[in-house]
This record gives sequence, C-alpha cells and structure tokens, in this order.
Amino acid sequence: MTSHSSPTAKLCNWVCSTAYEDIPAEVRKETVTLLYDQVGGMIPSSTLLSCKPVVDLVRKLGSRGDCSIIGHRLRASVTDAALANGSIGHGDEVDPTGQQGTGHYAATVVPPTLTVAQYAGASGKELLRALVLGCEVAARCQSVLGQYATRDQFVNSVGGTLGAAAGAGSLLRLDAGQMEHALGLAASGACGLTSAHFEALHQIKSLNHGRAAQAGVLSALLAREGCHAPREILTVENGFFDAFLGLPEAGHEVVTGLGENYLMRQIAYKRYPVGGPDQTPLYAFLQLIKKHKLAAADIEQIEVTVSRGAFQTVMTNRHPSVHMPVILSLAAVFGDVTFAHIHDPRYQEDPRFIAFRERARIFIIPRPERATKGQRLEMTVTVRTRKGEALSQELRYPLMSEAEMQQKFRTLAGLRLDSARVAALEKRLLAMETESSVAGFMTELELAD
Repeated sequence: MTSHSSPTAKLCNWVCSTAYEDIPAEVRKETVTLLYDQVGGMIPSSTLLSCKPVVDLVRKLGSRGDCSIIGHRLRASVTDAALANGSIGHGDEVDPTGQQGTGHYAATVVPPTLTVAQYAGASGKELLRALVLGCEVAARCQSVLGQYATRDQFVNSVGGTLGAAAGAGSLLRLDAGQMEHALGLAASGACGLTSAHFEALHQIKSLNHGRAAQAGVLSALLAREGCHAPREILTVENGFFDAFLGLPEAGHEVVTGLGENYLMRQIAYKRYPVGGPDQTPLYAFLQLIKKHKLAAADIEQIEVTVSRGAFQTVMTNRHPSVHMPVILSLAAVFGDVTFAHIHDPRYQEDPRFIAFRERARIFIIPRPERATKGQRLEMTVTVRTRKGEALSQELRYPLMSEAEMQQKFRTLAGLRLDSARVAALEKRLLAMETESSVAGFMTELELAD
C-alpha cells in the first residue's frame, strides 16, 4: 500500500478533500474567467475543418447518451462527447496559453469537465470546483514536464490527460484511492506528439486534446467501476514522469506549494486566434504599424527574434493560425488578424496578400541560448521600411484586460449567435456559481450546424 506522503497520494488526497469554499476567492474568479474564455472560443471553432471528422464520426457511431456536443445539435455518450468536445476545445488557436509554459490545459480540461458535469447532473458550483482541481493537476504536471524538457512532446495533452481525469473524478465523487487509480489509468492513456506540427490542417493537434479529454474521462469512469492501476504513478520507476522525461528522480516537485500556490493562475489569455509563440510578435507588429501609420506597401522587411522552441513551432506548422510569416503578412495587409482572417481562405487568395508575400522579406530568427517555456512570450520585432527606417520593439506579451476579454468573447460567440443570445450566454457563464444544473446550461450550447 502506498504511503499518504507520496506525491501521487498527496495530490489525490488534496483533490478529494478540497471543498469549493477552501479554494481562494481569486482562484475561483480566475476559473470563471477561464471557463468564459474557453466556451467563447469553442462556439465558432466547433464547425471548423479541424474538428469536422471527429464530430462526423461521433454522429455516425450513433452512441447513446445525453451529453451535448458543443456547437452542434448532437448528443452522444459521455466518452464520445468528451472526445468531440475536447477536439473542439483546441479546434482553433484561440484557447489560452500559459505565462510559464503551463498553458492549453483549458482546452483539455474544460470540455470534458463540462461533459461529465452534464452526465453527473452537477451544479455550477460543483463544475467550478472540478475545473479548479483538474486545471491545477494539469498545470502542475505540465510544469514539471516543461521544466526538465528532456524530450520533445506535446506536454499540454500529456499533462492535460491527468487533469481531465482529476476533473472528471471529482464530479464522479471518487475517493482518494479511486482517484489514484484514475490518475494511473490516465497516465497510461496520456498522448501528444509534437510531430502534430507537420500536419497542415490542425486536425491531429486538435485531436491530441480530444484524445486526452476522452482518456481522462474514461479513466475516471473505470476507476469508479473498480479498475486498478499502479499506485504512485507519478514517481514510480517507469511511471509517468520517468516515461515521459527519462528521469526516475523527477516528479516530486509536483506537490510543492499544493493548495497555496495555484499554478493554474499562471495563464495568458490570447488576443488573437494564433499560436502562443505568435501572440507577442503579432501584438508588437500591430502596435508598430499603428504607431507609425504603416501600410503594407511601406514595409520592406520584418525580423522577429524568438526562442528556439518557438522557432521550431512557428516555422514547422504551416497552418495559418501558427505559421508566423503568414500571420505577419495577414496583419501587414489587413491591419489585424481575426478569426475570419485565419479561417476564410479568401484572405490568403487576395491579390494584395499574394503580392506582399512575394515582395516582402520576413525573417524569423531563433535565439541561440536555451530558453524556458515562459520565454516563448518574449520577442523582438524589427520592421524595415522602404524608406530605410528600422523600427523595433522588444517586449513580453502584455496580459489582457477585462474589457478586452469581454470584447473577445462577444466577437467570437457572435460569429454563430445573435447579440441577445450572446448576452444571455455571457450572463450565465459569469454567474456559473449560482447555476443549479450544468445540464440545462449545456443545452444552450447546442447549435444548428
């Protein structure tokens, strides 16, 4: 039998013993914001090509169940719905990233936790508690993976699988022993390869989150049925951290400051529907062209200095939401980068865009020194004009204000809902703590295809 002092047991005991009222008010508030932002992004993302094959398959399978597929008039079993909703959660790059590399857990944890809350008949307060616990487990696991970074893996879905299991397990009322089995089962189902960046439609990258969501939910359900996994899965030899890092000694720090320092608050909400490493250079570039009143015709060359990890991502992935030269070209020509600019092919077919891509030089330059995950949000941008000017800006991504968050939600949700429905949905999300039934809320997210 495992000691209660081992990291996995400590984590599970904390998850199962933490009441909603034990969670600091600022953390509860952050969780509402995270839910608000994630749902807002899922509404337009639900019909994208990145998610379509998963939703189509769930529809064809015809699984029985009462769990909603967000953005569709479709219901399925709790596990199939978790797969579809998890994929939709990262159907676009609009979901939040992390200030210190602990991001994207919102896309992996929020969708399946909403799904299980509907399945279990949970209240809004029970949902929020599960989201705090699931996101904290995901953030802590991802933080350890990112800290050592001995292997290149998609840590967001690898660590997110355990977060999804913790969130689902809390709603299913698992005790600490069952929760430890749920995390052990989830660890065996954790997935995520950075080779996803070689696939240009963003489909496998979205599916990484869907699979993690489904594996987490399935693990919690199996644990409730009495299915066992190895104890102390986080730090046991050939366990979670040893397998993904190749370091038998890693993982004990996953419980450092548990319940006091909430890593899930180290979140960076995105202004633009583009990858995390693209946020800072796009922000800086748009500031430069606005300040100096630059048109596309004025720009001769753009130089962006990024971390080596960011360079690999933004140059390998050819999807317009990640490929930095495309993103900067869209910004130069149209003065902004919105959801439509990324997903409507007419913008890249525009003769002005094509002409800019053929004429302007764009250099993405990797910094030689090793960088932390958090340094992906630190960039230098230089614009060289046809008049010979060199305009530069160096900064770290500035966090969004509440007003910006509100505008983002209303704009994204407004792509599929009229203004009255957007306002009603916004009101329910921000008052989730008082919601008597998540199931009733989820029906509001079922939209005609």
